[in-house]
Amino acid sequence: MRPVLTRSRPESCLSDLRLDRLVAGELDAAAGREARAHLEGCARCAARLAAIEAGRASFLADPPLLPAARPSAEARRLARWAPRVAVVLAAAAAFAFWFRARLPAGDPDEPGTRIKGHPRVGFYVKHGAAVTPGAAGEIVSPGDTLQFTYTMQRDDAYFALISVDGARKASVYYPSAPRAVRILRGSDVPLDQSTVLDAVLGPETTYALFCDDPIELEPLRVAFEAAPDSPPIPAGCEVDRVSFVKRSAP
Repeated sequence: MRPVLTRSRPESCLSDLRLDRLVAGELDAAAGREARAHLEGCARCAARLAAIEAGRASFLADPPLLPAARPSAEARRLARWAPRVAVVLAAAAAFAFWFRARLPAGDPDEPGTRIKGHPRVGFYVKHGAAVTPGAAGEIVSPGDTLQFTYTMQRDDAYFALISVDGARKASVYYPSAPRAVRILRGSDVPLDQSTVLDAVLGPETTYALFCDDPIELEPLRVAFEAAPDSPPIPAGCEVDRVSFVKRSAP
């Protein structure tokens, strides 16, 4: 199936992650100079920087209660629409979260096993006005919006999401570019695109590829669709996956 994707920035602009790292003083001297030089000539990025700084100040002035302090029965139902210290994004019509997801462990005999230190993928579901963290076997509906996140300890990698739906069709969920895109080290980092689910019902599995090189995605999508039960993983790529079940809304 073909997802509806939303982009939050032009490719020439600084990512919100890079702007946030600039605010936090985490960029090296050369990267900091390059970012500030771009900001001098880009009104959009300057405005985003101001918004991130304002969100950071708001967060520090009134920090949310950590999920660990909530009763466990409520943890799955809570998702805050608030600025996050590490990342503030505008994806899927101002889809901004503060969160720390607890991701499923996966099957030890299948691709995507979450061995300590290996990269992983998670997701959040927006159904109507409610936003909840996704888990293995999550029930979703056509029209729901999925916001995927990644956690990775290595410095960088090239990243893509390919999903196989209930009709055994493969789609590239991320990115909209023809090749995998570079991502940086981070924990529960939201992607700068979200996915609106179409009407194809049934179980669906989304594969997250963390690769050494910017792999071509259309040939890989075709290969996944040709072998949906055991999709080929390119050499030089680590893989994680999340699964959910799409049903008609009651």
